[in-house]
Amino acid sequence: MDTAVVKLPFLRRNNPFIQNIIAAGCLFCNPGLYLAITFLGAGGGRASSTNMANISNGVLYGFFALSALMAGSVLNTLGPRLTMMFGITGYPIYIGAMWYYDSYGHMWYPILAGAYLGLTAGCLWTTAAYIANAYAEEKDKGLYRAIQWLGNVCGSAVGASVAMGVSWNSTSLSVPHPVYIAFIVIQCCSVSFALLLLPSDQLRRTDGTALASFPRISLWDSLKMTMGLFRDWRIVLMIPACFTPEMFFPFQSSMNAYAFDLRTRTLNSLLNNLIQIPVTLFVGLLLDTERIRSRRKRAFLGITFDAVWITGAYIAQTIWLSSWKFDRSVAGPSIDCTDPAYAGAVVIYMLYAAQYGIFQNVVMYVLGSLTNDPYKSATIGGFFVAWLSSGTAVSFGVDATAQPYENENAAYFALSTLCWPILYFVVWKYTSDTNYLKEDTVISPIHVRVAQEIEGVAPSSKADIENSVSEKSEK
Repeated sequence: MDTAVVKLPFLRRNNPFIQNIIAAGCLFCNPGLYLAITFLGAGGGRASSTNMANISNGVLYGFFALSALMAGSVLNTLGPRLTMMFGITGYPIYIGAMWYYDSYGHMWYPILAGAYLGLTAGCLWTTAAYIANAYAEEKDKGLYRAIQWLGNVCGSAVGASVAMGVSWNSTSLSVPHPVYIAFIVIQCCSVSFALLLLPSDQLRRTDGTALASFPRISLWDSLKMTMGLFRDWRIVLMIPACFTPEMFFPFQSSMNAYAFDLRTRTLNSLLNNLIQIPVTLFVGLLLDTERIRSRRKRAFLGITFDAVWITGAYIAQTIWLSSWKFDRSVAGPSIDCTDPAYAGAVVIYMLYAAQYGIFQNVVMYVLGSLTNDPYKSATIGGFFVAWLSSGTAVSFGVDATAQPYENENAAYFALSTLCWPILYFVVWKYTSDTNYLKEDTVISPIHVRVAQEIEGVAPSSKADIENSVSEKSEK
């Protein structure tokens, strides 16, 4: 006898969409507030602290690259809740290190804190990437990633707003202590968000179906899966596109500290995040729009939008740097937001900053189009974060040598330009409209709809779907 189709309520903890919102909350409180401090320049400290920021962040992203490569295996073994909780612990320690250095000027704590944050951040970001790619249906992958990024930049925007309000009329050269205290308290409390994450096999779509089959997998099998990515030419081709998207970030942070005074740096940090909100959301919706049925065409449009925006931003930045001819061996101009020179500078700064979200999200979308399998998604997420943080570590190292800003800008412009043909090729060669019919572990919404049409029920497992179809065929 047929059973009524299950229709679960939207507001429930085991809804994959709600789990993605919880992950966005973790990003809001931790990487978001980290970005707020870092975008102020020199880790939130004085402009003269740039060397400390470059060294500590170089250590951070070096350890980040190593931990992210292994984080997929950790995630497949421990699950998203414990992996995310561990990932959070490094952020308040690092913000505390910035506060300590600002007060006492000793390097040992920022360096150790950077190393520890690198170990934990790989777990946090890999878990976030896994949730965005493995929990979303194919039609929602752009939206899930955009929501996470909005959580990240909104946290940074709120943090920048607090810093700007406290320091607007301050005569101090560095961020006031109450800002550090507020950030540390928020990050410590955010562990409660991670506690709300559920094991992946407990999640159910609104029709009552699970996401996939979750057979037990050993740590060794997970490690072999991670190493197997280096034999997958689709993934190997994406390495430059994974390496590049965040390389401009240390350069932008350093230039913000060098060229602007404190209150203008806090304003720039706020505007940096505000511009990302509409642009990132637009790209996410573009990648998921139902008006264009071909996923390949949507990916092409997303890549083209990124390429045009980012190329234009680099050209504008090149012209601006050429007009100033900064000499990093002397003190910067300390441009204030009331100065006539600020108007053009802030427009270019915002255009440049917007690439932070859209570049990474398009790369993640292309990677996510290659599989729906949760275990593969975890390892690919770690792979992406490992190469991303490697590029950022290299960039911090380059900036620590006090290279002319024109040289850094030109290098990142060239690397970004290299990524566009790679992304176009991978999408053209390897992206199809769906992977649901290719992967046995994934419970396909397509098969669910077929089973509902046949039996009027919402199966809760792959076997139920196959049984429904086979029984109808026999009849």
